[in-house]
Amino acid sequence: MKKIFRIFLAYAACIAVTSCSDSFLDINAPSVSEQSFFTTENQANLALTGCYDILGWDDTNYFPFWLGDILGHDAYKGGEGPGDQPWIEPLLNFQYNAGNPGLPVPFQHYYFGVNRCNRVIDKVGAMTKEMIGDDKKAQVIAEARFLRGYYYFELVKIFGEVPLVDHLMKAGNYNLPKSSLAELWTFIENDFKAAADVLLEKGEQDVGRATKGAAQAFLCKAYIFEKKWPEALAMAEEVIQSGTYDLEANYEDNWKLDHENGIESVFEIQFTPSGTDAWGDDNEGNEFVIFTRSRNNGDGWGFNCPKQSFVDRFEAGDLRRDATIIDDGEVLWPGTDDETVADNQFSSCLDLYMGQKYQIPPSEWGLQSDDPNNWIVIRYAEVLLWAAEAAAHTGGDWQSYLQQVRDRVNMGPTPIADALQAVYHEREVELGMEGQRLWDIIRQGRGEEVLGGEGYVEGVNNYLPIPQSQLNFIDN
Repeated sequence: MKKIFRIFLAYAACIAVTSCSDSFLDINAPSVSEQSFFTTENQANLALTGCYDILGWDDTNYFPFWLGDILGHDAYKGGEGPGDQPWIEPLLNFQYNAGNPGLPVPFQHYYFGVNRCNRVIDKVGAMTKEMIGDDKKAQVIAEARFLRGYYYFELVKIFGEVPLVDHLMKAGNYNLPKSSLAELWTFIENDFKAAADVLLEKGEQDVGRATKGAAQAFLCKAYIFEKKWPEALAMAEEVIQSGTYDLEANYEDNWKLDHENGIESVFEIQFTPSGTDAWGDDNEGNEFVIFTRSRNNGDGWGFNCPKQSFVDRFEAGDLRRDATIIDDGEVLWPGTDDETVADNQFSSCLDLYMGQKYQIPPSEWGLQSDDPNNWIVIRYAEVLLWAAEAAAHTGGDWQSYLQQVRDRVNMGPTPIADALQAVYHEREVELGMEGQRLWDIIRQGRGEEVLGGEGYVEGVNNYLPIPQSQLNFIDN
């Protein structure tokens, strides 16, 4: 791991950041020496902004944004064909190799985030009252711990056992061993617990920042992955009983620009179409919408094309089907200047479907390379479904949580008698094309059942391999 830590020892605030659409992120970080930094509240805020910035880095977000649908075989890879993003092809067949060129970037970037958060936690923690008030200091450290918990959650979800770095690395101490899953999950839990104890509720905090409810929801998600069902149910109930969140009246409104950070959003990554109109992270918009737009509509790249087998899971009359799927020939935004006829007829879109979520009218698009949509990391609907899943495991009333999600789209009681199968189905149609599928199947222990025909082997394909370029520097 020496190579990574040499890279991310670089001082976070020396990197210029102009992240996201909200005022607390619309700032530039000057190039300064570490010795002269962390002496004022403004500098503490600036360094914290560097922790948030990595959330929106384009190449980091293949995995949490949309690759889970493809690797979970709810969608075809799409694009121009096998030669377009070819590193995905072996992963589709669960042929995992540490030399895969698509793996180093997310691994490195999440550790960049961890290091930036460690720096803020360490340096702001050492600031005096004259430099920063006690309440503000606690808030900044809590946000940094929330973000560190998020980055480690993604690392563990994707790569499994990884080195645990809870301090600033120093010269001569770069090599670290991998930690056990138990150690890593405990660390993640403790970060979210500490954050939840301090952070403000949604509505009391600047838009886009971590909140108490977001920390509680992520703690619930960690419990779900650990199969700590009583703890997961209790934490889901904390979020539910807070009264802070609710379901959007119309399911499809979740992905409209004028509903960003809305009542259903527990935590979302902020984007805005600012920048140079070139490719890369100098821009502050997202690329995932462009990746998943039809190749024949608006310069899209045609990835993540839903399969017929996924579309067929929607029950008759389920409004979520049309809010999730674009049919070939469908008229989009009818009666407006943006009216478009969907053209999904390109060779790698085998079943002629594209994803509807996050697709916005052309008049709202951003730059050539980036769109303005935020990415919703956790919706309140998912909290309800976590409660349902945990209740199903503990013998509780899972139906009431599940029915709230179905009521929103005018669906009656689930036709599936088995509690867990009913919850799994509801997650598939409620959260479809939101990048969840692969990780759900694996954590539910259904990998061989669902993906065995695609080459998945339990215990072998639960995690992607740590990139060889980084593995060479990990003490085993």
